Amino acid sequence: MKKKRIAAAAASVMIITILTACGETAKESKAKEPEASDQGAITFLTPEVKDGTIDIDTSLLSDKEPLYINYDANGTMVQMIAVKASDGTDRVSLNTCQSCNPSPKAFFQAENGLLVCQNCGNRFRFDAVGSEAGGCNPMPIAYEAGEGTLRVKADELEQYADRFTSWGGRTE
Repeated sequence: MKKKRIAAAAASVMIITILTACGETAKESKAKEPEASDQGAITFLTPEVKDGTIDIDTSLLSDKEPLYINYDANGTMVQMIAVKASDGTDRVSLNTCQSCNPSPKAFFQAENGLLVCQNCGNRFRFDAVGSEAGGCNPMPIAYEAGEGTLRVKADELEQYADRFTSWGGRTE
């Protein structure tokens, strides 16, 4: 009986750690603060779905501020982050922290040129968008990069709608 209580307590502590801090503190975050940059306006976009895809115009992307793209998945708002990485590539991912989800605060906001998880406080360079899986990174999704567009299939977003049912990020 005592072993069951200890195991239950350990499991509870582990779940709380995952949901509130992802096992790291802001001091241990993965990216150092870059030099101060101009903070632009937050930009939200809700593009039309055409032929089952969402096209994101890459001329709208910046290496200073992310573009937040909304998609209505049958009443659940799914949000993506699109950025220009330091190597000049255009990238997109879901705007939710892989480890902190399903916390309502498991979303990223830009602060001083970094993406900051509003749940655990971990900071990431734009280079993490769409490229790093696991941990507290923005959740990658499948997409195609073409001439002047990033293309995401709507059914790809539909399969992640359950990750956004308790999501509390801004959509406008």
